[in-house]
Amino acid sequence: MQTPASRRVTLLSLAVLSWTTATAAELQVQPGDESLAKAIAGAQENDTLVLQPGVYRERVRVDKTLTLRGEKGAMLDGSSALKAEWSVVDGMSGVFTAPSEKRPEGLLVDGKFIAEIRFDRAEESGEWNWRTLLAQGTPLSKFEQVRALWMYHPKEKTIYLRLENGGSPAKAKLSAVMSGKALIEIAAPGVVVEGLSLAAGVDALALREGAKDCVIRRCKVTSYEGTGIMITGGASNCAVEECEITRGALEEWQPTEKNRRENYEIWRIHKDVGKYDRVGIELNRAGVGNRILRNKIDRTFDGICLGDYRAESLDKPAADPDHGRGTEIAANIIENTRDSGIELGVGCVDVNVHHNTLRRTHGGLRFKVPRVGPVFVHHNHLIDGTPFNIWFSMDAAPAEGYIYHNTIKGGADAAFVYSSFNANRDFATPKWHLLNNLALGVKDGFFDQRKGTPPRDFTESHNVTTDDSSAATDAGLDLSTYRKGRPLPGCEPGYFKGKAPDAGADEVK
Repeated sequence: MQTPASRRVTLLSLAVLSWTTATAAELQVQPGDESLAKAIAGAQENDTLVLQPGVYRERVRVDKTLTLRGEKGAMLDGSSALKAEWSVVDGMSGVFTAPSEKRPEGLLVDGKFIAEIRFDRAEESGEWNWRTLLAQGTPLSKFEQVRALWMYHPKEKTIYLRLENGGSPAKAKLSAVMSGKALIEIAAPGVVVEGLSLAAGVDALALREGAKDCVIRRCKVTSYEGTGIMITGGASNCAVEECEITRGALEEWQPTEKNRRENYEIWRIHKDVGKYDRVGIELNRAGVGNRILRNKIDRTFDGICLGDYRAESLDKPAADPDHGRGTEIAANIIENTRDSGIELGVGCVDVNVHHNTLRRTHGGLRFKVPRVGPVFVHHNHLIDGTPFNIWFSMDAAPAEGYIYHNTIKGGADAAFVYSSFNANRDFATPKWHLLNNLALGVKDGFFDQRKGTPPRDFTESHNVTTDDSSAATDAGLDLSTYRKGRPLPGCEPGYFKGKAPDAGADEVK
């Protein structure tokens, strides 16, 4: 029974809600001199800013509850025209230099990012020395795969540039990213960003400390130099959904079996002498309950990463095992990555990765030392991975984990691999369960153990390796009571119709 006092509280709450809704405004924003930043500064909580078509050359921080909605053609662009005085370098045909007091965060030609050499990572003599690379290209493919290169020399305060075919910079459409700030930084609860295009930022969009219950929806990231969308600083219960993300690189990042070794030099130019990874969506020291749903990621370095590069060894403590707790990664399409499609590390507590499609990825679905769990990886399709499909790397993975009802089709390696462990352990994956997976037409079979890795120690049952998809019918184990009488996610009672579940991601009706 509602008391008079509780009734007064309810009426007051409704009045406040009604007042908030009534006072929220929809404000039109036109491209101009910091027009979006000014609109954010002048907006009230819960207002909606509607960005009209055009290019907004600014970076903004959202520190109040707002909706940013882009009309078709509204784009934030972090680049500016590069105006420089170029000179030919003696003895280095096709290489040019220009003075610059500040190191650019990125260089673009015709709107595409040029691969960068880091001076401090390329000083050693040999084929990967910066002078050799600028003059001759990478050892195997020269300038066929990595078509152009640039470097900032901090001692000389000079930009070095070698364009495709040794062309003159004076005749090229060059632009630069000079700021390391994200195009949009969110540090408030309840922020919604939808329908915007984002180009030429170091990070296109970053959810940081203070971000909670935010939604990034139907945005397009057409180029970035660091991370497409970053969730960090404990940002919690946020959703990234139905976005399209691509790296916007000058190189063609799609590997094939024919050019596999040569195309791998794109990986090496970034990992060995460049700026390391360029992740499509990264959760690094993120909070709880984030959801990455129904996105399309193409031609990035890594697709989606949950982890912390500072804790990729059991000898290094994780900052907080609860980072990333309850993350859901589902129904995403990830294609043509130069490294992993999906990476999972740190605590991996109650993480659910399901119904994703990974196609033509270099690193497939990779585990980087998940420690606690449980983590559930199920009903995913991995297609034509080159070379990896599902693999454990860096160190042993002590987490409780379940990999089940996945389909691995084609590819140049085994369905599951132990590889690249950097520590000697007497265990690898003792609490992992591999169940009801289908390896269809996979070149090297179900499992491969690389040199220097511990013995195979996962639990396995009802996995099918075949060239005939019909062999998967009724070949699985009923998982509706597998986990101490409880179902694994996606395998609740009644989840199959035949005598037994089919192996793989699809239940044939």
